[in-house]
Amino acid sequence: MRGKGEERPEQIRVGDEIMQFLIKRETSLADALDALTAVMLNALAAKYGKRDEFFRLSEQVSRFPGSTERDRAVRLIPTKQPGGLAAKVHPRTVTMVERPEGISRLAIEVGQIITQSGPKSFGDGLDALTSTMLTAIEATCGRERADEFDLLMAGFSKEVISGGRVQ
Repeated sequence: MRGKGEERPEQIRVGDEIMQFLIKRETSLADALDALTAVMLNALAAKYGKRDEFFRLSEQVSRFPGSTERDRAVRLIPTKQPGGLAAKVHPRTVTMVERPEGISRLAIEVGQIITQSGPKSFGDGLDALTSTMLTAIEATCGRERADEFDLLMAGFSKEVISGGRVQ
């Protein structure tokens, strides 16, 4: 986290606020991904209408965490120690929220954080959600899993947004 006085890009500022909320609430990775995806897809549906691609992404994200990853607590990416070695942090597990009502409540709270933080653009808000998901996955599951998720999101973006289907 950077100092409060430093100017940061919008998506990083908003993403940091969301991440701090998820950590403070001791949210599981599966719950965080499902709630963040719900917020993202609700925003996209409000702007572009409901699409089959949105439903498919929601299913893919929900199935993304493996059985041993689902209940890991969201945390920040460990920082490197002097000498270049990453800090050794063992994943901590938490109790997942009651589904689907708990996911809906979590999504509403994340939506409120986004509204209060006031990203400058729709794209900044979406980028904040995506970067928060990537950070949560990298911190709990490692860089390789985050890269896999990044490819999933890139495919969604290419198929739906860049592919011209959402205009």
